[in-house]
Amino acid sequence: MKRKLKLIFNIFIILICITLIAFLVYANFKIPPYITNIEITDSKRFEDQVIFNVEVSNHFFKYNKNTWCSLAKEDEKISDSNVEWIKAVNGYCSFTVQNGNYNVFVKDSYGNINDIESQKVTINKLLDIKVNKDIVYMWKGRSETLTYELSTIGELKTEITWKSDNDNIATVDNNGNVVGIDYGETYVRAISSEGKSRAVKVIVTNLIRKPVIDFNKSYIKCKQFSETEANIIDSILFDRVDSAGYQTRAGVIAAARFLALEFSYRIPYFAENGRLKNYAPYKHVDGEGRYYHRGLYLNENKFKDISSSFVGPCIWGCNLQTFTELPEFTYGKYYPNGLDCSGFVTWALLNGGFDIGDIGAGENVEHEDLDDLGTKVYITDELMNSGRVKVGDLIGLNGHMAILVGWDDTNYYIAESLNNTGGVVITTVSRNKLVHNSIYKYIILMDDVYKSDGNYTNMW
Repeated sequence: MKRKLKLIFNIFIILICITLIAFLVYANFKIPPYITNIEITDSKRFEDQVIFNVEVSNHFFKYNKNTWCSLAKEDEKISDSNVEWIKAVNGYCSFTVQNGNYNVFVKDSYGNINDIESQKVTINKLLDIKVNKDIVYMWKGRSETLTYELSTIGELKTEITWKSDNDNIATVDNNGNVVGIDYGETYVRAISSEGKSRAVKVIVTNLIRKPVIDFNKSYIKCKQFSETEANIIDSILFDRVDSAGYQTRAGVIAAARFLALEFSYRIPYFAENGRLKNYAPYKHVDGEGRYYHRGLYLNENKFKDISSSFVGPCIWGCNLQTFTELPEFTYGKYYPNGLDCSGFVTWALLNGGFDIGDIGAGENVEHEDLDDLGTKVYITDELMNSGRVKVGDLIGLNGHMAILVGWDDTNYYIAESLNNTGGVVITTVSRNKLVHNSIYKYIILMDDVYKSDGNYTNMW
């Protein structure tokens, strides 16, 4: 009996061992690996993505513990051809992913797949703060409002705090309104709730001034400005034109207003007759700086743009020989270089984005002049009340041209350069005195030239 019981026990033990071995063999080839943890961290390389870390493990009875992971969006099947498997290294698989709901799969060397894990990836991140300007140029007391745009992913607070590095130079309020306080340079910063910031340089300079009509502005002197200062003045001009709209009506107005009002010095009148476009085959003009480049003609670095000067080159404010006879000018003598009437108009048009050529202000049937632009209409009460005239239109008479740069309920404001005004100024003409005025006989309506009004304003 004892021998029989012992035999039964041994058989039982053998069956258990066989069963256990069979289970281990089966499990080794059929039971998939498993996920122990999922962790999401920021990607240092891609701001709009995160690192999806999957920690995986295999069972102790696995002979081959190699494991692969796959990540598929919730609407994708693991059998889809675009689902990619990557091999776990030291028990980890890492994926770079964007926002979305993902299913995580792991498999072993024998193709057994575990698909029980799913994970939602949510990225709430500020990618960038974009401000409408990198540099703000100011005179003391000038205010300008900066605008911003946030580039974000997910749901994020969009509040911005503005801060000035130096309130003694410029202040900024919570609406991004910057005010120039004193001469110098500083930065104002748009700061997000996450601490990310964007800096805007603020330059408060005496090279520009509050735009007011002033016939007592000092004339520019010969070589008054360093190359750095001249470049800053050009940059301010370009900023004003770009803000108004380059290659628009408002861009031309901005250029004319800048030179006549905001620039701290007056450009002198210089009498000149030569027009390259009008007097072929001549290769020179009497004056220079009227048409040949964008920017102001204040430093000798602009000489490379002048190839047609007869007796120059000579920047604005330095003496240049004239070949014109006027009451204020003697033929052959030297006077500070500047702009005549058509020189100022062609300069403003070019800097506003319209290259019309080096043309004058006379009515000449044999060649093109400024009065050939747009639509020429003689000034009448009916015209001025028709709504057809806009700030930015040209105004003048045979031999003289100017730009209408503003109007209000009382006056018209005309930017021009005349010998009897001594250079580039703003002339004020009462609304009830423009008709039958001895200086202004017609207006050149410029809609067909400008095409677009831009950020158009009737006054500065």
